[in-house]
Amino acid sequence: MTNGLSDQQIAQRRIIFGPLAPAFAALRLDGPVAVLGTPRSLAALRDDDFAGAAVHRYAGVRPHNPREVVEEAGAFVDAHACRSVVAIGSSSAIDLGKAVADGRDVVLALVPSALGGAEMSRGYGVVEGDRKTGGRLRSPAPIVVYDAALLASLPARELGSIGINAWAHTIEAHYARIQHVLGTAAAVEAGRRLPPLLKRAAAHRDGALHRALFENAHLAGFALDTRSMGLHHAVCHVIGGLTLIPHGIVNAVVLPHAIRANAHLAPDAVAAAAEAFGIADLAAEAESVAAAFALPRSFAQLGAPPDLAQRALPRIMEHRLLENNPAPPGEATVAQLLRAAYGG
Repeated sequence: MTNGLSDQQIAQRRIIFGPLAPAFAALRLDGPVAVLGTPRSLAALRDDDFAGAAVHRYAGVRPHNPREVVEEAGAFVDAHACRSVVAIGSSSAIDLGKAVADGRDVVLALVPSALGGAEMSRGYGVVEGDRKTGGRLRSPAPIVVYDAALLASLPARELGSIGINAWAHTIEAHYARIQHVLGTAAAVEAGRRLPPLLKRAAAHRDGALHRALFENAHLAGFALDTRSMGLHHAVCHVIGGLTLIPHGIVNAVVLPHAIRANAHLAPDAVAAAAEAFGIADLAAEAESVAAAFALPRSFAQLGAPPDLAQRALPRIMEHRLLENNPAPPGEATVAQLLRAAYGG
């Protein structure tokens, strides 16, 4: 027995839907436990949720997590000889948990408080200067705990924007070059369900809706992990590194333009995704969801520098995710996408 459960039991209970306190009481993670998040996210977990284990809290999560934050958090885990790491919060917190756990002999538990789906992917992002890089978790797959109550206090702008990110995962996973039967099935299910759920959430939210949103973000994250991403996320990762605009907002701006670019490059692949999702125009649907939450529609609106497209273009053209796009985009296509996303 380790960490309160046998290895087989941990594998069986890797995904838990339900309130945090009983979930962690059942898991009985070995201490000391490092809990990583922002002050707001850390408040959702109590020390006594960890069955008497010593708990040490790191509240330094930042958007996109610069390398120095990853190193600082890793040193924090080492200094307290932590045997378990719990990351709670949005995708930045989840990515920090994976980055810190990678290469360390710890049990990792991830508690998302938004719809990014990063908890279901082994990949994680880190900002190096003005470039977003990252890695892929080599240690055993993390435990994931979904507590729908955590979505209740999430502001509408954050829920809507990161919800669009989750939906983008399903679109890119469906037409990605990497094949995975279960990943495709997950992409179709979540791809059909997320837009109407998000539009409902823009008008009214409750516990049942929050659980449904988490269930579909979970499927979208699985699709992302198994089939990966393409042009859309190559653009988003580069823009995120250059501007540090929150990832969900970047997704909301870029997604319609990336879909339209791929509709020209690989019309059959985009049409197949639209048919599978039961949505006639994926780009128009992305704009409709963004409008429901009154999200920004251009990088100019967000105050991004005028030379953003010029700086981003060469970095996007060398991005490895382009290899997984249904067709390789040329420089002119990407430049047009960036100009449209920048706006005026």
